[in-house]
Amino acid sequence: LIKRYREMALHPETDSAIEDIVNEAIVSDSNDSPVEIELSNLNASDGIKTKIRKEFKYILDLLDFDKKAHEIYRNWYIDGRIYYHKIIDLKNPEEGIQELRYIDAMKMRYIRQQKKKPGEQAARAVAQLKSDNPMDYDFPEIEEYFIYNPKSVYPTGNPMQTGAGQGIKIARDAVTYCTSGLVDRNKGTTLSYLHKAIKSINQLRMIEDSLVIYRL
Repeated sequence: LIKRYREMALHPETDSAIEDIVNEAIVSDSNDSPVEIELSNLNASDGIKTKIRKEFKYILDLLDFDKKAHEIYRNWYIDGRIYYHKIIDLKNPEEGIQELRYIDAMKMRYIRQQKKKPGEQAARAVAQLKSDNPMDYDFPEIEEYFIYNPKSVYPTGNPMQTGAGQGIKIARDAVTYCTSGLVDRNKGTTLSYLHKAIKSINQLRMIEDSLVIYRL
């Protein structure tokens, strides 16, 4: 899907529409930042709010948001998701985030899987059969992480075979990601705002191609 959205964005009509949308969303001003954090409804002291604002400004500086806002928003709008790797100094973690690196959405995959130990499933089944109390249910431990695959082919199929063998496992806390919020509930995939335009662009391309043929 991401590959398809990017191909669509190269189409001149789609490109001009996306530019209009991004220009409407990101209002640039030479003296002011295009975004600020709104804390008027937050139930916290003024001291905490000041610290949050200070950190928010620090993150904007790391992203170079004032200059790159257009590009960041455009990438998110087309792909329907955006990933950033938060780099910290492992020797001095209290110094906080040192760098934010943009990661191509095609190369990242979020994995949620159950932690399995040998013989654990059988033991759990036996314990549940003996007990009548539903509260005795032994909930499985879930492991969550990202797999980064530098090859641009999006890993499909079994993540343990295709992703982990070639990819790099990244802790969930080390990656910040934001999706469009649109989800195909049948497949569980994240969609981009361009998804609804797929049919229209296909029709437009077909009309343009057929026009040339009929004109000749």
